[in-house]
Amino acid sequence: MTVLGARPLLVNPPLVDGVAFTRLGRCQEREEVLGTTKPPYNLALAAALLRDHGCDVRLADLTASRESVGDLIERLDAEGFRPTFVVFPSTTPTLAADTAAMSQLKARYGVPLFCFGPHASTAPREAMERAPVVDGMFVGEPEDGLVALAACESLSELDQIPSLTFRLGDSIEPHRQHGRFAGFATAPFPAWDLVDLDQYRVPIVGRPYMIVETSRGCPYSCDFCVAPIHQGHQFRERSAAAIVDEMEEGYRRFGVTVFYLWGDTVTLNVKTFSAFCEELIARRLPIQWIGNARADNLVDLAFVRRLRQSGCWMLALGLETESDETRNDMMKRLEGKKITTALANMRATGIRSFTFFILGYPGETPASLERTIEYAISVDPDFANFYPAVPYPGTALYAKARSHGWLASEDWSRMEYSYYLMRGNGLDESVVMEAIHRARRRFYLRPAYIARHAGDLLRLALTKGSATWSFAARVVFGGRVPVVAPPLAAPEQRTAPVLPPS
Repeated sequence: MTVLGARPLLVNPPLVDGVAFTRLGRCQEREEVLGTTKPPYNLALAAALLRDHGCDVRLADLTASRESVGDLIERLDAEGFRPTFVVFPSTTPTLAADTAAMSQLKARYGVPLFCFGPHASTAPREAMERAPVVDGMFVGEPEDGLVALAACESLSELDQIPSLTFRLGDSIEPHRQHGRFAGFATAPFPAWDLVDLDQYRVPIVGRPYMIVETSRGCPYSCDFCVAPIHQGHQFRERSAAAIVDEMEEGYRRFGVTVFYLWGDTVTLNVKTFSAFCEELIARRLPIQWIGNARADNLVDLAFVRRLRQSGCWMLALGLETESDETRNDMMKRLEGKKITTALANMRATGIRSFTFFILGYPGETPASLERTIEYAISVDPDFANFYPAVPYPGTALYAKARSHGWLASEDWSRMEYSYYLMRGNGLDESVVMEAIHRARRRFYLRPAYIARHAGDLLRLALTKGSATWSFAARVVFGGRVPVVAPPLAAPEQRTAPVLPPS
């Protein structure tokens, strides 16, 4: 009997109404937010694991290739490849569109569909109800569940996968435990050979880049973030040698020189991350890296200086608001004075700062939005993003907004940074989105700022002309979609901007 995993097909779904979305772990944003979609690290890692277990794997990123499901079917048929199951990542705002697209594969090949992503981790039953064609969703980290699925002989064995919420006739069977990748520390090199890395280009210079995962889990409890729901609160790290080994292999096999260190807060453990810096420095590789951090991890100047010496070019920081009180309401636990110290240390060492600000958190007022805009200008980071608070299902922010009657809409397709879905204290979608447009104009149209970053803007115009015009038009004239300024980065999800050194 053929096992389900004989020929798995891993697919990043196509564009949604002509818009490219990133679907990677807890990140669920439009291409405009980054200036590029991220490489499908989750699928490349899953493909490597399945291939190690003897599966004949195919991986297709229809978003990056700008292909349709029909194009994929034509290619698979020409190759004579008939999948035995299909798995795809999705997000809260793209679930309906992704499911509709993937249903074409189910209809063509008569195979089951499986899915994973933040929607499955935070609200699995509701997600399954909204995607009736999907046979199962992996809750939490999907890797071990996918390997177990590949070993099943039929769908009758799905109850043996504890992290799977699955369909049994007309009922939905709940998962028994949150998925956790047991082999994370010794994960194989992702199957990057199954995708065209030239499709994922760094804005400004147009160079390919690669994601290397350093850690999982977040010990913090920011109430707007899906990360700890998706991967748990326990912080787990790979060894310094393993991380640098993967970077070196990416450089030697694929010629990649820019690496995105992937983790909620890659610099959280100063001792172990210092060991990573030493390992990278010792190997003398001609590479640069970017990543996510917290301001309170960067108050030691010696540590920040070592980050720079190891090739760090930029770090992304979530500052959220000017108000310590609002940060406490968010469960952010970040002191204003540590923000000031961190930014000073980054300036002193030459590491660029990319900061995030959330506008429209419950309890804020039009006046407090203005204070946050003023604060962003006063702390003067190299780059800043301004985004509306998004009440993702399953988060504490969602529960709070719903219990207090603040939710104006529960339309999942609008649960992304193009919309504001709450109201109260004089705030609604028009007020908050206009404040975001005003924040961008005031931050980026300062003469001193333009003079300081003229080189970046010129390089972006030369390598990403349409993105440059799109951003400039929104800064000057406003618009619905909150496109960020160069360099490009994700908002609350703590995604570092994807850019090389200057």
